[in-house]
Amino acid sequence: MSSSRRKIKRRVSIIGVLLWTGLIVAAWFIGRAFLPEHRIYDYANSLRGIFPKNGEHIQLVPAGSETQMESYTVEHRELICPTVGMVELNNAACAASFAALPLGPQDMAVLLNRLKQEGVQDIALSSPLTWQQETGDMSREMFCRVMQSFPHAVAGLRGRTAAQPDFTPLELRQSAIPAENVQGDARGLPIANRPLPNSLTSTPDSLAVVWAPDWLQDEPHTHKPSAVEKMSFPLLVRWNGETIPTLPFRLALLRLGLKSEDVQVKLGESITYGGITRPLDRHGRTRINEAKVVSLALSDVVSGNNIRTTLGDNSCVVMEEPAPKQNTPRRLERLALTVSQLAGTEKVTHETAQRIVGGHALQEHVLLSGWKQYGIAIISLLLILFILPRFHGILRWPILLFLPLWLLREAWLVCTVTWVPISTLLVCWLLFLIAVCVLRPTKKGLFDRM
Repeated sequence: MSSSRRKIKRRVSIIGVLLWTGLIVAAWFIGRAFLPEHRIYDYANSLRGIFPKNGEHIQLVPAGSETQMESYTVEHRELICPTVGMVELNNAACAASFAALPLGPQDMAVLLNRLKQEGVQDIALSSPLTWQQETGDMSREMFCRVMQSFPHAVAGLRGRTAAQPDFTPLELRQSAIPAENVQGDARGLPIANRPLPNSLTSTPDSLAVVWAPDWLQDEPHTHKPSAVEKMSFPLLVRWNGETIPTLPFRLALLRLGLKSEDVQVKLGESITYGGITRPLDRHGRTRINEAKVVSLALSDVVSGNNIRTTLGDNSCVVMEEPAPKQNTPRRLERLALTVSQLAGTEKVTHETAQRIVGGHALQEHVLLSGWKQYGIAIISLLLILFILPRFHGILRWPILLFLPLWLLREAWLVCTVTWVPISTLLVCWLLFLIAVCVLRPTKKGLFDRM
């Protein structure tokens, strides 16, 4: 009886091995065609911080195929700032060009008219406008008439904060930004409540001039450049509780054809006008990045030399006459830079470019190519399915569980550059696992003896 038992042999069914091999091979080809591999790679790459664009899937490029590209329009925005001329009316320059000092309204009118003849369109005048000698109505009228001849001209009104405030001058109230357009804490803005006296505002001629706040007593932000690099002159001041554009900002608005009602202010955040939004600090200043300025010698202005060549057409000039003992270096430059920056217009251009569909593409890592490799793989699978079921469970299960872990690890390592059909491989492994469990060795039957 013992000898008969030793003659009974157990073996794996060859037909079963063939059937399971065929099933696994079919799952490979069907899975390659239908299983959604991209979902796995979308998730894996999202863990690495790589996200598809526009809600699309990461593009999985099959072996031998080209990466799919799409055309899109790139928008370029460029701020084009005008070149602003600077003319400084200091004592040294004026003494070299004029017979008598200080300059009177008639002298100022001559300078302004010379700039007008040389094609200057816009002018900002920062001056105390105090004339020591009595001037006649004719001189003041000449000055105002020349100012009116420019398409846009603004004169600076100097002010201070007094214990007894005056009513806000009508010339400034007309340019105040509506209260509903201003948000945030205005306590950081330069303040004033009374204009400093000058030789023009007390006369009817002043009504023909456009005014804007300029130099404010005890307000250092309006005197000298900020310690912070590339910071503008304050764009806004608080005058008796009203928010009013300063000299450079008022000229920029006029140049752009805008009104104070077109300005939206979020103090400490941003200022928006004419479709352009700029950052704004609590003191009403913005950044100066693209502005362009050029210095004009007073002698060239008087003689009319090089003005049109230097500035070109539709040009803008900022002229400053420092008050006695108030000459602060680089203040004129900051005024001109602010005008240039604020008067800049955006130039929008478009170009067509190509980009990867989905924003990111992975090339397939080829596992099998050609009939030879497929043939070797199928024969190897037949042998493994025939041999592995004979192993004891202690040896068989570590091998079966190691395969998917190794597969997932390799896919994770290459998922930012290449891809493998991980879903299909996992389905094939699952069928392989079932096959190993089903293909148990059986007794040798009649068919096997034949």
